[in-house]
Amino acid sequence: MKKFVTFKNIAIVALIIYVLLQWFNPGGVMPGGRTITIDGKKYEVIKHTIDTVDVIKTKVVTKRGEDIYHEVIVEKEIKIPVNVDTIAIINDFYSKVLYKDVLVLPDSLGTVSVTDTISQNRILSRTFDAKVRERTIREELIVKEPAKNQVYYGLNAGFNKEDYVSAIGAGIILKTKKDKIYNLNIGVNNTTIDGINGTLSPFIGFGTYWKIKLKK
Repeated sequence: MKKFVTFKNIAIVALIIYVLLQWFNPGGVMPGGRTITIDGKKYEVIKHTIDTVDVIKTKVVTKRGEDIYHEVIVEKEIKIPVNVDTIAIINDFYSKVLYKDVLVLPDSLGTVSVTDTISQNRILSRTFDAKVRERTIREELIVKEPAKNQVYYGLNAGFNKEDYVSAIGAGIILKTKKDKIYNLNIGVNNTTIDGINGTLSPFIGFGTYWKIKLKK
């Protein structure tokens, strides 16, 4: 009869374990999520959202002409023609002329409308109507507290019909930051020979476990 523990059988078992890990935990045994460093410590990001809120702010301001800086510049003397329409000149001089313009701010931040009222070669008033977009960016970042090493200790025992208490011992478990678990336990096995008398044999055990991330 051939031995069961052969290189071929070990390779088959290892392959089966690898396939199961890939099925239940795609991306590796210990896949890492997105992390962010704050004050030198790495935190796992649970939620990160960025919302942009735009609010239009409107303001209308009117200034009187005499409050606007102005100066008269004479570049050269002007000769008045002999034949002129005095009535037309006077009407034009005393009439009110409105100049309107709209200034568009860059990056879609809004507009500024400017209205000037001019008469008698002077600005009587100036009004600007500003509609500016106030942009507020709200960022929410929720992180997970950094993982820490955790240590557990406790007792363990085994029971069966023949020996009643088949084993008793104590153990210690270490859970690392990467969710890997190591355990070490020591104790004694109890084996009953004739139903009354028995023998005690000490044992020591060690184990390690990896976290499997199941699909939702």
